[in-house]
Amino acid sequence: MITGCGSAQDSAHNVAEYLRQLRDRGEITGSVLVNRNGSTLVNEGFGFAEQDLRSQNTPGTRFRIGSITKQFTAMAVLILQERGMVQVSHSVCDYIPNCPAHWQPINLHHLLTHSSGIPDYTNFDDFASLIDSPATVEQLIDRFRSMELEFSPGSRWKYSNSGYILLGDIIERTSGQSYAEFLNQNIFQPLGMQSTGYDSNDPPVPAHAQGYLRPGVKPVHFDMSEVYAAGALYSTTEDLYSWDEALLAGRLISSELLRQMIAPQIPCPGGGCALPTDVGYGYGWFIAREAAQSYIYHWGHIDGFLSSNGFYPDAHLIVVVLSNLETTDVFGISTQLGKLAAPSP
Repeated sequence: MITGCGSAQDSAHNVAEYLRQLRDRGEITGSVLVNRNGSTLVNEGFGFAEQDLRSQNTPGTRFRIGSITKQFTAMAVLILQERGMVQVSHSVCDYIPNCPAHWQPINLHHLLTHSSGIPDYTNFDDFASLIDSPATVEQLIDRFRSMELEFSPGSRWKYSNSGYILLGDIIERTSGQSYAEFLNQNIFQPLGMQSTGYDSNDPPVPAHAQGYLRPGVKPVHFDMSEVYAAGALYSTTEDLYSWDEALLAGRLISSELLRQMIAPQIPCPGGGCALPTDVGYGYGWFIAREAAQSYIYHWGHIDGFLSSNGFYPDAHLIVVVLSNLETTDVFGISTQLGKLAAPSP
């Protein structure tokens, strides 16, 4: 059985051997990057980006990243706060026109931490029938504007994409730019993330993987405007590595705001948001405690794609796994890679 070792060389060997075993068993499709203290342990693609064409996944292949989008939406809000244009303690009704009275107690902090009580519109019965059609931000908001809150704002955590739709609208209204333009100008370009952006099928994004529900089975068309600031971005393992390194280096926002972003702002129900080791949710990030160190991460799922992006600040260890085949155990693979790549205590 493969176990973690202390040196980067030993860790790289264990990581490579683990991934070789997965590849040989046909259990991994996508791209993987693991880096510790600036030393790349693996940066490799596996399986097909497009099965019919037999084109290979590579480190430069672009994947839909689903809810990993939320960490970029959260960063955009914090950039605006640093510029004095928003405050996370302010009511959503300070920024949204025709705001329902029952939203008045909801502030941006509640939206960022999934503690607003607003129902998640992606769980509504009609969502599946709408995903192939474009939607405006206002149309998305109208789907849940009149819905009763599920609980008092701030009283507990419950994942809700609706909150991040509202945050995207607030970013646009306060900045005067589209959501995509703001992220590109203030995050992607400054960090050199040239293969990251707002996804679209028109025109097709170059070097973009085709998603698969299972081998040979493509999902129905999914219009990314349906998930907007909650899940519409695409990226590569290399770009997400650049993003994680920027966070570890304290770029883009002040150290105090960054601390708030990656600190557990609210506990998760039953002690676990996604992983058994989770201790809470920050601003667009899950926070876990593994082997006496913090693991800051988020998963993503959009039809045909699974993704995981995370880092261990104490070990300066970054693990990114992106897949275009839903039968790939992305979350289990990410966790195991973290164990194999971690330095010995």
